[in-house]
Amino acid sequence: MVHKADGQKRTEAGETHRALLDEGARRLAAAGVDDARREAEWLLADTLGEERALLYARPECPVSPEQAQRFRARLRCRAEGEPLQYVLGHADFFGLRLAVSPAVLIPRPETETLVQEALHVLAEGRRPRLLDVGTGSGCIALALASERPDADVHACDVSAGALAVARANADACGCSGVRFYRADVLAEPFPQKGPADLDLLISNPPYVPDAEAEALPASVREHEPPTALFTGDDPLRFYRALAHRAPRMLASGGRLLLEAHAPYAGAVAALLRERGLANVTVTEDAFGRERIVGGANGGGRRP
Repeated sequence: MVHKADGQKRTEAGETHRALLDEGARRLAAAGVDDARREAEWLLADTLGEERALLYARPECPVSPEQAQRFRARLRCRAEGEPLQYVLGHADFFGLRLAVSPAVLIPRPETETLVQEALHVLAEGRRPRLLDVGTGSGCIALALASERPDADVHACDVSAGALAVARANADACGCSGVRFYRADVLAEPFPQKGPADLDLLISNPPYVPDAEAEALPASVREHEPPTALFTGDDPLRFYRALAHRAPRMLASGGRLLLEAHAPYAGAVAALLRERGLANVTVTEDAFGRERIVGGANGGGRRP
């Protein structure tokens, strides 16, 4: 006996790994999702709490009606354009599995380059003190805290929702020593709210001008938090604020390290030089784009 729902066949004996994978791949491909088969695998494996390899090792393994229903609900969300990481509820970053929601930007591979550069900067320091500005999911702060458990790690964000996600991630990752607080880097009291004499001030700030919004994928433009993405008319708005505040917040020799929108990396480097930061560098990401801009505080702090 065969029933139909959502245009797909079901049997009284239950549905199988193979059948659901095939269905998922078809539906996602029809919705224009790239690598539809792979995403169907991720969604089904996560729904079942199994490794992806087991889906193929046991293709005829039955799936309960409740699990099949949940899988189809997730398929529908993904087919409608919701980012895969939001559908799953998590993203992997620098060896950590982090909860993500529409309150936070999804961590990107480019930001792992920022973390790698930060670890290089901190390599020789003992118990370094650092601040992650605009922490979002907490990905940068928690990756650094995980790699450098001796570090005194602070992180801030303007969004209360983002801070709730970051704090939950800190607990889940065993990094409960990271100190989170709410602050706006564009507000004048900002330096007084945070720690002083930092060895590292690090940030992946919003860097997409509003004029570029239409060029972004719809899954990004329509689902990720605009306050974490867009800068208004001034693409250097947040970099200008960070470069202005860095000399007052960094210890002598401390470093400001920023992820930049590749077309503006040179302009960000110029801002750091204007504010008196020394040894300004621009580093490419894994895709060969100028992405990470850094500069050191030489000790001369401008007003």
